[in-house]
Amino acid sequence: MTENDKRIFAQFEEKLRKLIYAYKEKEELNSELSRQIQEKECSLKELQMRLKALEQSYNNLKQAKVISLSDAEIGETKDRLSKLVREIDHCIESLKKQ
Repeated sequence: MTENDKRIFAQFEEKLRKLIYAYKEKEELNSELSRQIQEKECSLKELQMRLKALEQSYNNLKQAKVISLSDAEIGETKDRLSKLVREIDHCIESLKKQ
């Protein structure tokens, strides 16, 4: 081997080592990014499940509110009807007296 060949071979070896080092760095970065993606996907799934649970809870609260309003309105309506019946009874008694 000539001196020029040795120099070219040394340069090739140096560039190959740099390339292997860069490859290993990128491989480590890729592994880290893949791990982060998996963590984010897991977190996303948990948040989606929590969202569904909160939506269900919200819908239950809305239904409970509607039911409670209906019960209150029914009570008020019964009270008004009772008052009207008493007034009608009072009017009938007044008419009977005349």
